[in-house]
Amino acid sequence: MYKANYKTTNKSHIVDRIKNYLNENYEQKISLEQIAHNMYLSPVYISKLFKEETGESPINYLIRIRLERASKILLQGNSGSIKSIAYQVGYHDVYHFSKLFKKYYGMSPLHFREKVTNTPKQ
Repeated sequence: MYKANYKTTNKSHIVDRIKNYLNENYEQKISLEQIAHNMYLSPVYISKLFKEETGESPINYLIRIRLERASKILLQGNSGSIKSIAYQVGYHDVYHFSKLFKKYYGMSPLHFREKVTNTPKQ
């Protein structure tokens, strides 16, 4: 029984380290291979373990972090261009960022900002 608890604790610790890394570095280019290399584990193992513990893949977790941060920036009103916000949260392809944002929130970043802050289009 002690071994099972140790394994569970160890798995949780690994997932917590990955979450911390993603939360602290979301604005940078991050790949599963890079995370795996830094932790001396395989990408497949990390992905499997993360999904078992959280219910989502590490990449989906990263996307969620980035989009939630972007929505907070957009809520600030005078937050700059959509392109600059995309860059701030780690996306260098504005089209890709907008597409993901729309999928997650049901509207484009521009419409989100307009709707929530009543700020007209720039």
